[in-house]
Amino acid sequence: MTSPKLDIVMPKQKKSSLKRRPSFDIARSFVEMNFAVLMESELTPKELKKKRKAEAKAERKAEKQRHHVRNAILSLLALLLICAGIAITWWTTSLRPVDPGDTEERQFIVDKGVSTDQVATALQKAGFIRNALAFKIYARLNNTTVQAGTHYLSPSYSVPEIAEKLTKAVADELEIQIPPGLALSAQPGAEITTLRDVFKKYGYTDEEIDAAYSATYESSLFDGRPDDLPIKNRLEGYIYPDTYRIYNGDKLETLIRKALDQFELVAAKNDLAAKFAAHGLNFYEGVTLASIVIKEVSNTEDQKTAASVFYNRLHSGIVLGSDVTYHYAYSQGYCELNTPACDSVYNTRQRRGLPPSPISNVNLASLTAVAYPAETDYYYFVSGDGADTGKTFFSRTESEHEANRRAHCRELCR
Repeated sequence: MTSPKLDIVMPKQKKSSLKRRPSFDIARSFVEMNFAVLMESELTPKELKKKRKAEAKAERKAEKQRHHVRNAILSLLALLLICAGIAITWWTTSLRPVDPGDTEERQFIVDKGVSTDQVATALQKAGFIRNALAFKIYARLNNTTVQAGTHYLSPSYSVPEIAEKLTKAVADELEIQIPPGLALSAQPGAEITTLRDVFKKYGYTDEEIDAAYSATYESSLFDGRPDDLPIKNRLEGYIYPDTYRIYNGDKLETLIRKALDQFELVAAKNDLAAKFAAHGLNFYEGVTLASIVIKEVSNTEDQKTAASVFYNRLHSGIVLGSDVTYHYAYSQGYCELNTPACDSVYNTRQRRGLPPSPISNVNLASLTAVAYPAETDYYYFVSGDGADTGKTFFSRTESEHEANRRAHCRELCR
């Protein structure tokens, strides 16, 4: 009887998820390990101890080197982080406004053909940005193209705001030229050119001009100005002659503030307040005397001599005797006669000292004449007419003065 045939089914082995090492690597490791054991077995205890000591020393040296490398890497990373922090702080600070509290816009002109680097330098010099390098970097990163022309910027603007404004050309700009030697206004029939006439030529109405004249302006230039001065005379002498650019549609007050700012710069640069004080005048009085000088004499050098005449008369306690002062009084409606008989505090033919206010706007030449007068002993002068028009003749005595009047001033003698 045959035995039953048994089919033995072996269970399937699960595939190992571990990666097996190649047989060659296993064999090499085995040989190296056993060879090392065999070699060590042939060493004496002393040699074996020395070998272990050398291996430990080598390991400490290697660990020390690894420690130095780690420290160097960490130090470098720390330095990079510090540099990055400084750079970020510098960058964010440089982009901030120079003065957030100063919101007044000022004129900034970009000439044709100038580079972005030149614009950046000019912006920093003018006080609109903190750092020219930061502006140049920002402009390059943002592909900023600066447009030539006139722009109006404020120290309260950030670098991004300034860059944005510089990319836009100024449209509808109005250029207004202010001449020197003009009064603010005059009564009808006075037949003189005034600043009111200039402003009307640029499209301003009488109502707009009156509003601008009566507006409130803050300026150190007004130190010494009488508080009881009529409103129509408060700006007399202070609209500094120059060429100003404003937007078409801007109020006249914008131009007047620019003129006051320009006057402040001129006064500070030339130290006028101190120079006037050296001659016994406050700033307001210095401007008042300069307004008389500019109306009396046109020649720059003669203005200095004319100023010395007025100083000599002031210090001697006698009237200035300036005809232009009663002409002004008549033009303002302060008296009925355009003659030395004009009854007004402005008439220096009759009243001692300076008039209550300037009688016209002044330029640097007339201001300099009052700040640096010639040293003379003259007390009189006369402006020639006819063949002597434009010439001024000075004298020490009244008899010399009368002789000059007869010789050089036949028709329009002052």
